[in-house]
Amino acid sequence: MMRDSFDVLRHVVRLANCGAANHLTCFHGILDYLVHSLGLVEASLYFLDDEGDGFSRVLHATGPPLFRNCHIPLGESLQGEVLLSRQPKAEGTQVAFAVVTRFREHGVLSLHLVPDTRLSPADFSLLEAVSEELASLAQLQHDVETEKERTFVLGQLQALSAENDRKYREISLLYRISRAMHSTLRLNELVHLILSAATVKEGGGFERAMLFTVNERSGVLQGMLGVTRKAARMVLPKAEGLDSWVNPRMGVDVQEAQRRTVFCRQVLKQRLPLDPGDNALARSVADAEVVLVRGPASGQDSNQTFAAALGLNAYACAPLLGKDRVLGVLVVDNPNNHDDIPPGRLRFLELFANQAAAAMENSMLLHRLESAHQDLRETQERLIQGEKLAVLGEMAASVAHELRNPLVSIGGFAQRLCRHAPEGSRDREYAGIIAREVRRMEEMLTNILAFSKKQMLCFVECDLVRIIEEVIDLENNAILAAGIDLKVEVTADLAKVQGDAQKLRQVLLNMVANARQVMAQGGILTVRAYPTSL
Repeated sequence: MMRDSFDVLRHVVRLANCGAANHLTCFHGILDYLVHSLGLVEASLYFLDDEGDGFSRVLHATGPPLFRNCHIPLGESLQGEVLLSRQPKAEGTQVAFAVVTRFREHGVLSLHLVPDTRLSPADFSLLEAVSEELASLAQLQHDVETEKERTFVLGQLQALSAENDRKYREISLLYRISRAMHSTLRLNELVHLILSAATVKEGGGFERAMLFTVNERSGVLQGMLGVTRKAARMVLPKAEGLDSWVNPRMGVDVQEAQRRTVFCRQVLKQRLPLDPGDNALARSVADAEVVLVRGPASGQDSNQTFAAALGLNAYACAPLLGKDRVLGVLVVDNPNNHDDIPPGRLRFLELFANQAAAAMENSMLLHRLESAHQDLRETQERLIQGEKLAVLGEMAASVAHELRNPLVSIGGFAQRLCRHAPEGSRDREYAGIIAREVRRMEEMLTNILAFSKKQMLCFVECDLVRIIEEVIDLENNAILAAGIDLKVEVTADLAKVQGDAQKLRQVLLNMVANARQVMAQGGILTVRAYPTSL
């Protein structure tokens, strides 16, 4: 695992630094640690002779801390092949790594593995790094000739050790934070986790953290969340130690508790112009880099107002850089100790912000994918519904087609009765009604048959007066039977219009029928048509 690799390499570096005054003990301690930490049978260090023709000394982990004499030519061993090629090589249970610096070849690190085991790619990378540390120690041993030089190099080595130790701690911390950030894909939970991780001591170590989002449409930076170290413990409890990073507490109640803090409410009130010349946060967005403000600025610009509202002294702004845009700005400060933020901490903040931005963008991408998936599901459901309607349309068309045949007969006989019945008789009146209703039913069946086909309008000159008269003739008996007084107010010289006469007739007929049906208690039904302008 990556974390184990960091721990192993850090321990090797510490052994190298602690044993700088006694190189033999240091070499032996590193070999012994490799055997126990990696589960090896043996770990040996072969040193090249002064002429560079072969190996003259060897140190074994399982033996006492003592160099043993040996004579192994370069061209007759696995160790020699590795040193000449400067590339690691495995042969059976033997694996060898070159111990070389840029200007000098020192020897070979040889490992004897347990049978039927093999090193992973991560183990190879780790052992290459260990070989580099051994080479640096061997180079130091070669260069230190006087006590003065030894003291100077030792000091340099200790400083380098402290720097390396700091870097390894930061790498381990960033790895732990990255794993915690990727434990959730919900953006709300992720934002609370990011700010909490930035403030706890075993995390970013800042005392307060704030998040501002970029609203390019309105041109402002909006305060979204503010977390203090005390509030961060709600998400990453101190009592649970490093276990809290595996399962952070990010429930709705915890999020609401963090938002109710006085500091968070102050952050939520903040609005800063997205103008690089106005404030440090906007400058961080525009330059896409970390900006350090060493103290509250004088004057009346947003920097001074922002610092006064939140009690800021020295603070740093880190942009959250997405793939093609800036997602927001992470602001951190240490209001209790009032110390400046050193360059090393700014570099860590930049790396932290990059990880946070990547996690936030992944969350946003997942949300967009879920929305797209939901849209696709809704579209699929509409298509299925459309297919059902199409089937119903086909069934309706089939039924309508079957009904048209008997209607033709009924209509024909009704028209014949109209012609033979005496003028003005009740029989002729009833036959006429049957003929009109048959025509109306035929029109309705025609519309049903057109349901599953492409609708087309047949535009002709329509006489609205005549269409209204036909509609009234069809509905007149039903209107009188319902006790409704019908008033027709149609302008006699009404101009003809372009339209589909059949569909206009059906629309007017539906309107009159609907009005009749709702006038159950009788009343006056007025049909009015007159020219006007819209």
